Amino acid sequence: MNNPVFLSGLNKIYSKFDIFFVDLWGVVHNGIECYSEALKVLKNIKKNKKIILISNAPRPSNSVQKFLNKIKFKRKLYNLLITSGDSTRHYLKVLSKNKSFYHLGPKRDKSLFMDLGLKKSSINNADFVVCTGVNNNKDNLSKYIPTLKKIKKKNLKMICANPDLIVHRGNRTEYCAGSIAKLYEKMGGKVKYFGKPYKYFYKYIYDLIKKKYRKNINKKKILVIGDNLNTDILGSNNFKVKNLFIAGGIHKSEWNKKKINLAKFVIQKNKDFKINYFQKELIW
Repeated sequence: MNNPVFLSGLNKIYSKFDIFFVDLWGVVHNGIECYSEALKVLKNIKKNKKIILISNAPRPSNSVQKFLNKIKFKRKLYNLLITSGDSTRHYLKVLSKNKSFYHLGPKRDKSLFMDLGLKKSSINNADFVVCTGVNNNKDNLSKYIPTLKKIKKKNLKMICANPDLIVHRGNRTEYCAGSIAKLYEKMGGKVKYFGKPYKYFYKYIYDLIKKKYRKNINKKKILVIGDNLNTDILGSNNFKVKNLFIAGGIHKSEWNKKKINLAKFVIQKNKDFKINYFQKELIW
C-alpha cells in the first residue's frame, strides 16, 4: 500500500476531481464557529467544481442549514447538503404507516420525524427505537444503561441516525448517538446505522447527485474530505473513492498530546485505513 501524500494545499490536486464530498464538523467548523481557511478552500472549489457537504447530523438537511446560517456559513459556498438524518428519513418513509417508535435523544432532533406518519410512544408501546444522541451534551453514557436495558428487554431494533461516537464542540468532547448504539450492541441489541461510513449512505448520495445533475458521475473524479478515520475515511474506502484526511480534527489529540510526528501518525493509521492525501487542516 502506498504511503499517504502530504498536501501543502488542496490546489495541488484540485484539478484531478470534479466533485468534493466535504465533511462539516471538524473540517469546516468546530460546532461554534467556521474555520476561515476552510471557507477559502470551498470558495475556490466552488468556482468550477461541485461541493457536496456530508454530515452525520441526525436531522434533515434543512434543519442543519439553519444552524449553518447561525455560524455564518454562506449557502453560496456549496451545491448540496446531505445528512444522515436525510438518509434515516428515507428509510423511515418506507415503514408502514401508524408504526410506533420510541425516540432516544434530545427534543431538538424532532424535525427528523416530521410528516412521516409515525407515532411517538413509550418503550412499552414502541415497535422500534430511533436514537439521535444524548439528551444533554454533558451526559455520561452510564446514564443510558437503565433505558437500554428496558429496550433490550422488549427486544426492540434500534435505528441510529448518527454513527459518530463523539464530537468536539469547541474544546469540549460530547457523546453522539453512535456511542449509545454501540453500548446497546454490547448488550446484544440489534442496530441499523444510517450515515458515514456505510456504503449504502454513499450510494444514497450518489443517486441524489445523478438525479439532480441528470448524468452518471465518474467515481474516480470524487474526493472525500474528512477528519474522522472511522467515518469519513473508512466511508471513502467502502465506496472506493479517494480521500483527503484532515488530521488536525477529531484525531488531533492522538498525535498532538503524545507529541507524535504527524506524518508518522498518518502512515501508522494507513495500515488500517487507506489514506490517499492528508493535511493538518483544510487549506488551499
